[in-house]
Amino acid sequence: MEMKNCLKIIVVVLFSLCMTAQVVSGETTTTSGILIQDEMWSGNVYVTGDVVIPEGITLVILAGTAISFTPNQSDYDAELPLLAELGRGKCNLVVQGNLRIEGEKDKVVTVGDPVYDLERQNRISWGGIIFEGVNALSIVRHAKIRYADVAIVCLNSSSPRIVNNTITENDVGVMTFDFSSPRINENKIHHNTLWAVSCYDCSFPMISQNIITANLVGIGSQDFSFPTINSNTLNNNKVAILLQNSCGSSILKNHFQENAQRLRDDRKS
Repeated sequence: MEMKNCLKIIVVVLFSLCMTAQVVSGETTTTSGILIQDEMWSGNVYVTGDVVIPEGITLVILAGTAISFTPNQSDYDAELPLLAELGRGKCNLVVQGNLRIEGEKDKVVTVGDPVYDLERQNRISWGGIIFEGVNALSIVRHAKIRYADVAIVCLNSSSPRIVNNTITENDVGVMTFDFSSPRINENKIHHNTLWAVSCYDCSFPMISQNIITANLVGIGSQDFSFPTINSNTLNNNKVAILLQNSCGSSILKNHFQENAQRLRDDRKS
């Protein structure tokens, strides 16, 4: 009997520890600063500064989560490896480890909410999601990302999967740099002020089966970038595809409707 009672106590203690570990992981939400352990976000999350996911750490954002940001300011500014002032002084998600946004078709994750800036006369209120490093396990799926300087930036050999999202009402949808190779598939990228997707500096994104509508430029490629642009639908953009400055692109089986210019090639011959 004593042995049975001891076993019962051990089982109860182990179960309690497991449940406690799960609760701690689920309830930890870093809304400014550097994550020190894996986290899982759900519900409504209000971010007040740069959130950095360091190498070896994973942030999972569950279906139905709504993420909003302190508009046009940040109480923690990480050192960002970006050009000029892109994203500075605003809230960003900086991914050096892995980010898994796991929305569902009928239960999307929303990232960014409308805050109209009377002084600036626009609704752009946060920086963006910045991937740097390999990020091989990162995925952004079934999210609606809006009101950012650049919704998603890929740097330094990052390779996230960006699939089945709506990316809208940003200055730029997706930017790629520095040997990054994201897979940008089956997204709706529309009504961004400048580019839907813009590729630079020896990046190799695969851009396929997206619907790209009503942007200044649908897909731009320059500075020795080599995107694969395959089976996209490009509608009502001022320029559907823009090639500049020593880029090389594989452009196959895309569909064009009512763009002011279908393909503009400004490369020097």
